Parts: sequence; structure tokens; C-alpha cells
Amino acid sequence: MKNLILTIAILFSFSSVNASNIGDGTLSIINNSNLELSLENEGQKFLIISTEFNTEYENISMIFNSSVNMIQVFNTEGEMEMMLPIGSEEVDLGMSLFQSGDYKLGFMVEGIDEVQFTNLLVK
Repeated sequence: MKNLILTIAILFSFSSVNASNIGDGTLSIINNSNLELSLENEGQKFLIISTEFNTEYENISMIFNSSVNMIQVFNTEGEMEMMLPIGSEEVDLGMSLFQSGDYKLGFMVEGIDEVQFTNLLVK
């Protein structure tokens, strides 16, 4: 039932999102006028099932293949700005958390010992 509701919600949200391009040979998973989100390496493509940016609510929605326990946000100097507990395969990041600039997001994914990093550029 949960999957059915999620599928319906995703179908209705396509009118206001920019969909991911995971699997097209690039490391960029979102690239639009608001932001760019990219993976650190090709090996990370198996971690994320889908990624969308909802322009109406200004948030990034990500679905992982395993539960994300924690997200760490680092600034350009490598200083941790925030740590967010998640505990879900579905991650929503509101852009109100970020000012313009470069960030590194560290995802602590269940079953993987090393933190998985992505790069976020907020325009």
C-alpha cells in the first residue's frame, strides 16, 4: 500500500520537478537554474534510485536503495555545518537549509561503512 501511494504521489509531482539523469554516463544527477547535485564517482550510481528537484516547494527528493541513517553537510572549508538524522530510504532536503555556495553532503548509508559524498552547488 505504501508503494502504491508513493507511486501515485510521484506521478502527480512530475508536473513541477526536474527529474534525475542517473545512469546516463554523467555524475550530475540534478542540474538546473537553482542548483547542481553531483555524485563523487560512478560507483555511487547504485545507491540512489531516483532524485528530483521540486520547484514549487524548493526541495530535493531522493530515494536510496538502502536506509540513510544520517546526512552530514560540509562547507567549502571542510567544516561540518549540520548533521541531520534521517532513518529512511526517502530523503527530502529543503533548500531553505542552504545559502548560495558549494557544499559537500555526506550520506551515512546502512550496510556501507564509508560515508558516501555528493557535491551540491546552490546557485
